Amino acid sequence: MFSKYVMFVVIFVPISDCANILGIMPTPSYSHQIVYTPLWKELSLRGHNVTVITTNPMNDPKLVNLTEIDISFVYSYFANISREGENTLTMWNILEDLSEIGLIISEAVLSSPSVRELINNEKSFDVVLVESIFAGFLNFAKIYNCPAILISSFDVAAPLHRAVGNPSYTSLYPELNAPFLAPLNFKERIINTVYSWYISYCISYVFYPKSEKMFKRYFTSVVSTETLIRDVDMIFLNINPVIQTVRATGPSTINIGGYRETISAKPLPKDLEVFLDEATDGFIYFSLGSNMKSNELAGPTFTAIFEALKELALKVLWKFEDDNLPEKPDHIKIMKWVPQEKSMEEGIYRGVPFVVIPFFGDQIPNAKLMESKGIAKIVQRKPSVDKDELKHAILDVINNPRYKDSVKRLRRQALDTPLTGIESAVWWTEYVIRHKGGKTSQKSSC
Repeated sequence: MFSKYVMFVVIFVPISDCANILGIMPTPSYSHQIVYTPLWKELSLRGHNVTVITTNPMNDPKLVNLTEIDISFVYSYFANISREGENTLTMWNILEDLSEIGLIISEAVLSSPSVRELINNEKSFDVVLVESIFAGFLNFAKIYNCPAILISSFDVAAPLHRAVGNPSYTSLYPELNAPFLAPLNFKERIINTVYSWYISYCISYVFYPKSEKMFKRYFTSVVSTETLIRDVDMIFLNINPVIQTVRATGPSTINIGGYRETISAKPLPKDLEVFLDEATDGFIYFSLGSNMKSNELAGPTFTAIFEALKELALKVLWKFEDDNLPEKPDHIKIMKWVPQEKSMEEGIYRGVPFVVIPFFGDQIPNAKLMESKGIAKIVQRKPSVDKDELKHAILDVINNPRYKDSVKRLRRQALDTPLTGIESAVWWTEYVIRHKGGKTSQKSSC
């Protein structure tokens, strides 16, 4: 008996409705933008039409659905931060300085012809993502009558946590840029509470009113910034609870730390590849990040760092923002820019310990956090970096296995997650698009 069997092969193809997405990321800092660019890339590759206002356009011809509005000209307004940071910025005045620069940058962006066209044209968007420190740009979501998502490359201040429904107890959670770690002692709680009140006052009664007055010159109707923030559907924070301070948050706060793209190796420039291949005993990478510049350090600090690095036997790769470094020995290589991701996260994901020299802002609490986890040693900079202290710290981190063991353990924990940061950010962005908002998941946690 002859039987015929017919096999049906069903191919399931994931179908995703393409959406129009607007991203507004005005901060002129590579370390901020490196958090956001993978999101635009992935959303574009998934078929969405993405328009992004950015200081660091990718200019990738393969991303045919990505339109980048280049506002790199605002870097000129940020140029003085590194010089001020070494000597004058404290936890008390950094907010004032950054707020003033933020207003200048916001006005420059709104004055751009391409951005003004977005304000005045008939185009529609399905969701608007705005960098949290420029919350006034949430007015774009009101123009397009669409959901809004805030996104930050780091944690946010207590007033913003409260606005999106997260608990914000000054006795438990160190305020943004405060040089404390939880748990706080009694003195730290007092200082932290006063500092949090100060930040809340400055934001609500100084910065927001100035921002709203400025936005009224470009928008026919402006909503108060506090209302805009309360109305957001979600907020994405570049935080990995394994690495950063753990705090309670509501369901509308999504941690997107741990972009695993940071562990995907990219080809090195040939000269750098040769230099590192010759470093058979390992090498030291010295960088002050994207906001501090080594060639602008004060004399005593620069001299101490240079002399310490000269006396080390290992090869040194130094991110140095000048073409020449007089009296540079052969074992030191300088480069204006070194291909890397965010320094702290990348070092952890690669299992490399640190020596840290905190200057201002979140560098100070981040340094204390890294030291508390056993993956770093702090070298203080006041009144200036001490050469012998820096040299001893470097040798201790290299030769003491506990630093390497600690960072490897932290690496395993940080990468042991069900979703990468980028996967989580994409999923929740599409969730907001699918449901035309995320309000059903937003409840007060206070």
